[in-house]
Amino acid sequence: MRNDRKIKWIALVVVGLLVTAFAVAAPRVNPRKGKVFYKKYCRVCHDGSTEAKEMSPITKTMEQWGRAFKADGKVESHLNVAKDKTGYDLTEQDLLDIQAYLIQHAADSDQPATCGN
Repeated sequence: MRNDRKIKWIALVVVGLLVTAFAVAAPRVNPRKGKVFYKKYCRVCHDGSTEAKEMSPITKTMEQWGRAFKADGKVESHLNVAKDKTGYDLTEQDLLDIQAYLIQHAADSDQPATCGN
C-alpha cells in the first residue's frame, strides 16, 4: 500500500510539472499591444485611402480573423508589403497580438469595435 501512495504522489508531481511547463511555454497574447501594432502597421494600407481593402476588426467574424492568420492565410502574404511600407518586420508574437486584438473586437465578439477602437 505504501508504494501505491508513493507512485500516486510522484505521478501527481510529474503531471503538475508538465502542466506548469505547458503554461509557461504557451504564447501569451496582448490584445492592447496588438491594437497598437494594427494601427501602426496594418491600417497604413487598410484605411480606405489606398488600393488595399479597408479593414477594421468588425470587418470579419472571429472565425474569419482566425483563418486570415493561419500559415497560408491572407496576412502572411501581405507581410512583405507591410515591411516595405513601414520598415518594420512584424514578428510572430506581433502577429499573435494583432490577431488577438482583431478577434477580441470582431463583428461577432462580445466587444465589437466601435468608432475609435
